[in-house]
Amino acid sequence: MDSTESVLVPQLERLQRSERIERRSAAARAGERPLRVVRTPREPLLAPRAWSDEPPPAGRFGETARSLAVIAAFVALALAWVAAARWWSAVDAPRSSYSREAVPRPYPPSVRPSLWLVDGFNVLHAAVLRSGDSRKDWWKSANRERVLELVRGFGERDVEVVVVFDGSEEPTEPVAGGPRVVFASPADDWLLTAVRTAPEPAKVAVVTADRRLADRVRDKGAQVVPPTAFAARCRGAPRADSI
Repeated sequence: MDSTESVLVPQLERLQRSERIERRSAAARAGERPLRVVRTPREPLLAPRAWSDEPPPAGRFGETARSLAVIAAFVALALAWVAAARWWSAVDAPRSSYSREAVPRPYPPSVRPSLWLVDGFNVLHAAVLRSGDSRKDWWKSANRERVLELVRGFGERDVEVVVVFDGSEEPTEPVAGGPRVVFASPADDWLLTAVRTAPEPAKVAVVTADRRLADRVRDKGAQVVPPTAFAARCRGAPRADSI
């Protein structure tokens, strides 16, 4: 620094200080409070993280991950259980859901059934017992007689009608003009065997609302007639000539 600068710099600093003092005095006279600027050291936004070989603590994220894994395991187990239950029910399904009608497959008008096989107790539940009737002791002889009484009204000529009931009782002698009665355990197996051994399965009509049985006899070539349609024919109601 030369002599000129050594003289001017102190004078400039004194001038700046006097200006600041003057501004503060004017502000004080006006009743204003001078502003003070407080300078604080600036911190970095993200502090650098020291490198460590230790794994990070589990914390909340680790606990959440473990909880989700446990829930997923339970869900997978439940789905597997449901799938197994459905498979088992399909393999070992109980006999006959009487409330669901089997869907008949249309046949040419020239194919007329010559043998009618009636699933006795299935027809009892689907077409004989009404909504107000008691279903207690449905397997007893009184209810079997109601089915036979219905079948006796079947007016088709030159056909054989066989009513098959579940049970092990001795077959009864057919009444003249009435159906033949067979007891078998189970009745489904007897019906399947009768269709399989028939000379012309296409001329066999199985009266049942059991969808599982209907599918099996249909696959062997037999016709399927819903109990309600069969009962209408027995009671003399108007019918179509499709079967």
